[in-house]
Amino acid sequence: MKKTIIYTALLCLMGMVHAQVDTRKSTDTTDVESFEEILVSSQRFQQRRKETPRQIEVVSAKRLSELQPATLGDALINTGQVFVQKSQMGGSSPVLRGFEASRVLMVIDGVRMNNATYRAGHLQDIITIDPFILDRMEVNFGAGSTLYGSDALGGVLYFKTKDPSLGEFSVKPTATMRYLSASNSVIGNVGLKVQSKKVGLLLSATRSQFGDLRSGSKNYSDWDTFGLLPRYVGRVNGCDTVLVNADPHVQKGTGYAQTDLFAKLFAKTGKVEHLLNWQQSMSDLVPRYDRMSQFSNGKPVYGRWDYAPQNRSFLSYTARVGAEKHHTRLVLAQQSTAVARVTRNFGSLVERTQRDDVTMRTVNLDRHDAFGKSFVLNSGIEIVWNAVNSVGINKNISTLAETTTKARYSDSGANTQMHSVFAQGIYRIDKTGTVIQGGVRVSSYALEALFSKANPWKLPYSSISFASTTPSYDLGLTQQLRKGLLLKASVNQAYRNPNVDDMTKVFDSKPGAKLLVPSADLKAEQSRTIDMGVLWRKDRAFALEAGVFGSAVKNLLLDQPGSLNGADSLMYDGRLTPVYQLKNVAVGHISGLYLNAKVRLVRELWFSGSVTQTKGVYQLNDAAAEQPLDHIPPVYGQASLRWNGDGWFVEGQCLFNGRKRAEDYSSSGEDNQDKQPIGLADVNGDGKADGFNPAWQCWNIRGGYQHRSGLSVSMAMENLLDLHYRYFASGVSAAGRSMNVSLIYSF
Repeated sequence: MKKTIIYTALLCLMGMVHAQVDTRKSTDTTDVESFEEILVSSQRFQQRRKETPRQIEVVSAKRLSELQPATLGDALINTGQVFVQKSQMGGSSPVLRGFEASRVLMVIDGVRMNNATYRAGHLQDIITIDPFILDRMEVNFGAGSTLYGSDALGGVLYFKTKDPSLGEFSVKPTATMRYLSASNSVIGNVGLKVQSKKVGLLLSATRSQFGDLRSGSKNYSDWDTFGLLPRYVGRVNGCDTVLVNADPHVQKGTGYAQTDLFAKLFAKTGKVEHLLNWQQSMSDLVPRYDRMSQFSNGKPVYGRWDYAPQNRSFLSYTARVGAEKHHTRLVLAQQSTAVARVTRNFGSLVERTQRDDVTMRTVNLDRHDAFGKSFVLNSGIEIVWNAVNSVGINKNISTLAETTTKARYSDSGANTQMHSVFAQGIYRIDKTGTVIQGGVRVSSYALEALFSKANPWKLPYSSISFASTTPSYDLGLTQQLRKGLLLKASVNQAYRNPNVDDMTKVFDSKPGAKLLVPSADLKAEQSRTIDMGVLWRKDRAFALEAGVFGSAVKNLLLDQPGSLNGADSLMYDGRLTPVYQLKNVAVGHISGLYLNAKVRLVRELWFSGSVTQTKGVYQLNDAAAEQPLDHIPPVYGQASLRWNGDGWFVEGQCLFNGRKRAEDYSSSGEDNQDKQPIGLADVNGDGKADGFNPAWQCWNIRGGYQHRSGLSVSMAMENLLDLHYRYFASGVSAAGRSMNVSLIYSF
């Protein structure tokens, strides 16, 4: 039956559909020979992909258009090489090699996005990057602190936006309309490219209106009610009310709206290239679905839980001077983020708003020198400042009276400073096909957070401070064993400094069960990672990449039972909650393997596949027993068949995840075991939780066609079998069967 469905869908799509084709040289890696030519930027300086000793996945603008993602999180999922957790539809938290959130560094146009409030749990910041403005995104797996500093324990997600160009005067507008049926969502984008001999300009505006997400109708577990929402919370006549959901597969309270704006200006004066880059992302209310669908003793826990709103602004100036072999690049950037968490217990009149504003200023000064064909020296200076302001307000929704309440972070402000210098050398030995590269970085970091005397927690201190100087290094090798066969190996030391979120946060990570309070005495997490892999290419028809990796992390930060002013439990939101604190109490070990393949079967019929397996455990410093680490996904990957024609393509894809066993879940609660099919119930009566994430397979088909008139049509049928499944550690179910359609017109 499955084969019949897929075959029929393929035939139906073959003359109907395509994605927008970029007339410039594409970074699409379908052609395995292109591996030779691809220049990657996630190494901070452009480098041939085949010479990097690291696993790197490149997703081109063309491929992004084909995937028709609602957000970048969905695009990462479809690579099959990145695991993504979701607590709500308006959120995506990438996982690289068992590291997540603040342990994965996000970089946009060479500027780090991770600010002082990036947490160790799950993040949603990636949705503030508009897929329409990207030239490509690169996933750089493995430790990357030498080039990028703190946070790059698991890897670097590098986002490169499109660049304007100079030439004969022209004005080229584009318009895109996209519809996704599973969420009844409409996405519209208009763009404008203006080119002249002296100035180039790119403009883009995107409006996304996402409806409530419908899950699949065929449950993958024996528990037929898993993931269904028979009841939801609404306001009726000014009162919180439990309402009946007409369709329990519709996840009420998942929809939201977002506006993204982009402008980029390029000019050249003499030998200096100038680039102005402005990005703005503004979302409306983003409901926290996993919290709003939470019931206790038959009653909803919350009457409201919204991110309201999420704003990110980015402004940078780049100056580049020099030739290709010797040049200097200066990047000055300012990023501002604002997010508010609005919560209210069910039936309560008191609504709490915690608003956090972060301003981050960055200076990057990079130098590239190539001495002949054999040796390259890259060096640079990076300075990063963060300023955090956090406020808390209680509002009576009946009287509208407002009072000051506890902030999420230090209520009198906090700031961080990071100063770094680095150098990297690359040495090529052409006769032996050897490339050796190594680098070192030294960073000084300081944090200061202030608490007012009116702090409702009555902390035994008025400030928290931290200072450290941390070195990091990397050493890598690529060796051509014979024609088409490369050996890659690297060793890296990386680190993550404790930030404002780690040291000053007050947060009920699990309502009624765990209250995190400030931690005044922390150390930087440090990791050492070893990578080994091979790349085997044959002509233009075959590429196989395989490798193993292992990381050891010391000073690992974990939630541990704690106390505040001698009390091990405190009242929070009307619930007596045990006190926890982050502490450097463990040593973590993460290991895994990956396999990626691209094969030309016949003519333009291609097979591609990938699979990744990760294991992670930790040991408390005073205990020998190993325990499962959080954020470790089950085995996952994808397999696809693709046919390329003249202006069109068609592709069938299977995304798959293995089972996450109950005994492999972390006890921290970060993996949301209670939101899995069996939850925390002891079904077998053995005294152990039986919650697990079953294995699943999701079948998709997509394709597209571009007409010479400039009109492109893309179509996709995702989750063909309408399976009801949920990504590991997620609090919202994935989309059910969905017809996605995109119309693109280039004027």
